Parts: sequence; structure tokens; C-alpha cells
Amino acid sequence: MPDSIRILLVDDEPAFVSVLSRRLGHMGARVHTAEGGVEAWAVLESGPVDVVLLDMNMPDLNGIETLKIIRKNFPATEVIVLTGEGDMARHMQSLDAGAFDFLLKPVPLERLWKRILDAAGR
Repeated sequence: MPDSIRILLVDDEPAFVSVLSRRLGHMGARVHTAEGGVEAWAVLESGPVDVVLLDMNMPDLNGIETLKIIRKNFPATEVIVLTGEGDMARHMQSLDAGAFDFLLKPVPLERLWKRILDAAGR
């Protein structure tokens, strides 16, 4: 699919990554995955990504650190923070650092897909 949305899913929960990447793939997205911020950097360096779905708690770089690196080095790539932590401080910190949106897990797939389309400008 030449016009499919390229998504990078960054999360250290293998079961979540497996299910979500499969579901997004069925919707027509090309999904790449990374277990943390360092691996995400390598994926982003290897080719363009339209939207990053980014968890907050990861083993190497946290979500805010990773978000700041993405915003600085890949400004055309939008980032949606997708996390199980819903405190308002993290929400505001993510938006201040340049996140397109902040969504709490579990999020209905239709809502997530709509936000991905919005972030990708589709």
C-alpha cells in the first residue's frame, strides 16, 4: 500500500504491541515497533514515519525524553502518547513537549485510529 500510514509503536509490553500492531495493520497501516526510546531512534533513523504511538514508562528513555528527541530531530513526525498513566501532570508535560495528543489505555480502536488519521493529516 503506497499511501498507507506509517506508524511506529513504542511500548515495552509485548502482548499489547502484538495485538495493537496487528489491528492497525488490518486497518491499512504499516506498523513498525520498538521496545523503548533507543530502539525507536534507530527505527526513525531508518526511514520516515508519519505517527509515533509512544508509551510513557519504558526501560531506557522515558516517554518525555523520547518525545523531546523526536520533536527535535524528526519535526514532521507527529507523536501520540498512549499510556496507562493518567495523571494530569504527565498529560500537560506531554503536550508541552509537543505531543499531538495524550490518550489513556485502553482506548477504543476506532478513537485511536481517528486520532492517528488526524495526526497524519488524512
